[in-house]
Amino acid sequence: MSRAETSRLAENNAVASSGIVHDLGNLIQVATSALNIISRNTTVESATELGPVVNSARISLQRAGELVTQTIRVAREDALVREMVSVNDCLTEIEALVKTAWASRIQFDFAASPDLPAVTCNRLNLQSALMNLLLNARDAMPDGGVVSVLAAPVHDGQSLREIEVRIADNGPGMPPDTLARAVDPYFTTKPMGLGGLGLPMVMRFAQEAGGRLHIESAQGVGTTVMLWLPVSPSGQSHARVQP
Repeated sequence: MSRAETSRLAENNAVASSGIVHDLGNLIQVATSALNIISRNTTVESATELGPVVNSARISLQRAGELVTQTIRVAREDALVREMVSVNDCLTEIEALVKTAWASRIQFDFAASPDLPAVTCNRLNLQSALMNLLLNARDAMPDGGVVSVLAAPVHDGQSLREIEVRIADNGPGMPPDTLARAVDPYFTTKPMGLGGLGLPMVMRFAQEAGGRLHIESAQGVGTTVMLWLPVSPSGQSHARVQP
């Protein structure tokens, strides 16, 4: 295949993928409209326990719509938006989302240092990465369990170098051969659903943000995923260990 033919094929694939994402955006709009109608129903309005669930669904659809917009923008070769992002704020939003929408058999233990500095990345991609890791932890425990989330600073001498986000589950863990392929695109052990893309997307996000991803797992113990993100230069200059 010639270079021109390869270029045309790549362009056609990009247009086709963008078209799928565009259609997904249309479906999100329909689902959002339906959710708004449901939320105005008097039965739903009077059921106070449904309020947080409906709100979580609305936030999820809003975030999905933002991801669709971002994906189309990137496909047009526009620059990916990078900004100073608070990891604490992202974790707070996600904690509120999952605690109201996920089954009660899954317990969450969130702990984050209150003085974490900002990191420079794409906010939506950070939220998506964290959500992917939480979904993996949840899916590893179909009969229930505990998902722990810890965000803490990592120091190099007296300088704050990076932030570590550690997400762990007490599920069955992964055998060595599965662990070795965990970040391979499309590799999955899930019999149903859209498996095989979550961890590769987290790995890509970590690399784009200048960070790292590491996974530890042992059968009968559980799995721990560590995401390290470099501190923004402006935040690093003001973050020192007190003597």
